[in-house]
Amino acid sequence: MNLRHALRWYPALLKDLVLRKLKRPYVPKDFWEQRHAAEHTFWTVGRRAFDEQGNTEWYGRLAHDLVAAFEARHLDLKQLAVYEIGAGTGYWTTLVRDLGCTRYQGTDIAESAIAWLRPKFPGYAFAVRDAAEEPIPGAWDVILMIHVDEHIHGPRFDATLRHIRAALASGGHFFTTYSATPKASGVNYVEYHGIIDYRRVFPADWITALPQPNGGDPLLCMAPGLQPWPDDCLVD
Repeated sequence: MNLRHALRWYPALLKDLVLRKLKRPYVPKDFWEQRHAAEHTFWTVGRRAFDEQGNTEWYGRLAHDLVAAFEARHLDLKQLAVYEIGAGTGYWTTLVRDLGCTRYQGTDIAESAIAWLRPKFPGYAFAVRDAAEEPIPGAWDVILMIHVDEHIHGPRFDATLRHIRAALASGGHFFTTYSATPKASGVNYVEYHGIIDYRRVFPADWITALPQPNGGDPLLCMAPGLQPWPDDCLVD
């Protein structure tokens, strides 16, 4: 971490910890609207302890693992319809575009994020939408929710998963990050979810943990016909 980033990060961390201690409520729409209205960088959506270079490397490892998963499941995005929850700054939008996807719907809870994304990706559709509050229209071959799960809390998380399951096309795949080991969060806008949380909505034999050949963060895939996750490996 360089000095300039440290001077920005530590005061922000202190503020987050204070808000947590004061039990300041997390209001997702207001929180993300404020962040996206300020800027559209990794400071907005990435790991704030990392500077831009650190986030680029971190996201890159995860991106390579996700692409490896697409290849392992023989998912040719040129032929598939992709729906993204939490398009944010367009990192994963760029990835699927580079893989040749032509049918893409990006959504975000923040209007300022969507307003910024539309001119950046003129060939793609974007909408302001809260996946916890309303069903996902249509049926989708691939649904992505990368590093968004930890920002959807309580009953809203289960509601989001129900909407995702209902929107998967026959043979569809849902890819998401998750927490491989139980842990508490120190900030009010993060609530970690383990595999057991996904099993409240998705059948066990739909869920598999993906390999991490490039050292990215843990990923899950939910789709019919995948190998079930062993019960003795379940985590909270």
